[in-house]
Amino acid sequence: MARPLGESGPLELLEDAAHLLRRAPFDTLLCHWIGSVPLALALLVFWNQLTHPPVADLACAAESLGLALLLIWMACWRAVFAGRLHRQLSGTPERVWDRRRVWRLVSNQAFLAGTKLVMLPLSLAAVYPFVRVVAFYRNATVLADTEEADPLQAISRAGRLSGIDKFQGWLLQALLLLLSLVAMLNVAMVLIVLPQLVKMLTGYESAFSRAGENYVENRLFLLLVLAATWLVFDPFVQAVYCLRCFQGESAGTGDDLRAGLRRVRAAMAKGAVAAAVALALAALPVRVARAADSVSQGDLERAVRQTMQSPEYNWRIRPPATAAPGTPWILLATDRAIAAAQSALKWMGRMIAKLLRWVFGGLGLGQVRGGRVPAAALHWSVWAMIGLALAMAGWVMWRARRLRRGKARTAARPSAAAVKLDDEGLTADRLPEAGWLEMAERAMAEGNLRLALRAFYLANLAWLGRQEFLGIHPGKTNREFEMELRRRAREAPEARELFSVNVRAFERAWYGMHEVFQEDAERFRQRAEEIKTRLSAGAAA
Repeated sequence: MARPLGESGPLELLEDAAHLLRRAPFDTLLCHWIGSVPLALALLVFWNQLTHPPVADLACAAESLGLALLLIWMACWRAVFAGRLHRQLSGTPERVWDRRRVWRLVSNQAFLAGTKLVMLPLSLAAVYPFVRVVAFYRNATVLADTEEADPLQAISRAGRLSGIDKFQGWLLQALLLLLSLVAMLNVAMVLIVLPQLVKMLTGYESAFSRAGENYVENRLFLLLVLAATWLVFDPFVQAVYCLRCFQGESAGTGDDLRAGLRRVRAAMAKGAVAAAVALALAALPVRVARAADSVSQGDLERAVRQTMQSPEYNWRIRPPATAAPGTPWILLATDRAIAAAQSALKWMGRMIAKLLRWVFGGLGLGQVRGGRVPAAALHWSVWAMIGLALAMAGWVMWRARRLRRGKARTAARPSAAAVKLDDEGLTADRLPEAGWLEMAERAMAEGNLRLALRAFYLANLAWLGRQEFLGIHPGKTNREFEMELRRRAREAPEARELFSVNVRAFERAWYGMHEVFQEDAERFRQRAEEIKTRLSAGAAA
């Protein structure tokens, strides 16, 4: 039975929500993922296309419309998920889907999904109504598939329920934010380790395991982590608000008592079966009782006392409070660690509650005063904390700017003397384009045209990497560079063909040991300059 709202703290509410999800059948969880997984995948694809132009305006508009429809699809299935959890709490049976129920659900969730995108950012900017707005949309999701009345009445009830115990709502938001950060870190670690783990176990080397640091530094990786965290954590958040909504309704309707009575009725049905079995056992032949009457009372008491002293009845004796002497030390250490973790969580909850009471007490919320102007807006200690936070933020920004300037000075003066053109492990990001061109001119002056051709090639790669047409990585081959340029420079086909010609010329000279003449190096340099000109013109267009 769900407990009344006044008896449940934030930690107990989170624990009850976890138990509610654990008891829910798999098809209930599947209802949430049916709606959320397509939206998450569509967002990833849409973001990837927007960050890799060009994208046609018509295609962008069509994909935006598809995302809007998938948002309504997700909202409807999340309402079905929340409704199933609500019926699991109340003990009511599942209802049959008909046309009217589907229309009510779709129209309600289409309106809420459209307004949520505007109201949540506005409430977050104002800060104070944010918790109530979040609770309203979560409660409306719960009531969308449980109300038989008009959708407007369900929205009205969700608004009334969102105003209960705002202090507990702030505590829940703080705890859910902390848990979501922990979940996001876990998801990120799984996504980072998974490609290397697949490579270790199966020997299959994918593009993700070969990418190295580029896999994590990719802009799509953060969005992937956020989407996966949302898919994993959002059912728990919805379960928390479903339980809170049910408790708020029960304070006025007694739905928790009805749910308890339904469970008692089911237990009574099982008890009737047990009573029938007991009556059948009681109807044993009467000669057993007669045989028992033939035994004297003294002998019977002696036999009962002797039987109760046998080892089979030791389970009736209450075990001592201390652990048995044969208990392994690892079990004792585990029990103590669990108890310490529970105590630490309760202490953190109490400290957060005290902090929020202190802050909101300084703001004067919930205090009814007369028509006098308040003496002060915030307590001096709150201003001191704000000043300390601003000072720390300024120091961090100053430190980051200083480090960035130091790196820029180091990059402006590269050590060309430490770079050897005949090194097989040389990459284009060791020097800027001007450094490679200087080395190429020096090699041509010395008559080493083969090294000059390689310096021209690395200069071209350095320019392409700086303009983000290529990603410089020591594990990439020339063929992979060529394919990547074909993918990122679709608007400049001439530049792609010139780069392919330069790649073949470089491989013939460097790997095929073909002789390089002065005119070959000059033509190579001219093609590299033409590549830069055409790519710059295509980017400007």
